[in-house]
Amino acid sequence: MADLHRHAAGQPIYEVRELLEGEPAVDLGVRYECSDFLHAVDFAVEYRDANDPSRSGAVSALEIVKVCDGRSEQVWEYSSTRSRAAETDLVGLWGFDVTRTWSLPPSAALTKKSVPV
Repeated sequence: MADLHRHAAGQPIYEVRELLEGEPAVDLGVRYECSDFLHAVDFAVEYRDANDPSRSGAVSALEIVKVCDGRSEQVWEYSSTRSRAAETDLVGLWGFDVTRTWSLPPSAALTKKSVPV
């Protein structure tokens, strides 16, 4: 049987870890690991949805840690008590508020112009 903890040198492993928020935070352990970041995010979101569907805090926090060549780096996080959007200046980051619906102003409406052939 294959050892799930072995991987090719230089190839990252993504660990989904559950945390209990507080000072200091308590690491409740690895819930899933894989070699693909998107699979790790899918698992984390599904884990949160299955274990805390009402977002009541039953899942306090999750993080994805990228482990490669003995180094680890947090690459994604979820917190039941913090809203990242509220902490981030979206206009400064993206140049517009990504949470609001946007449409062209009436003065910028496109008009059909005839083009000579």
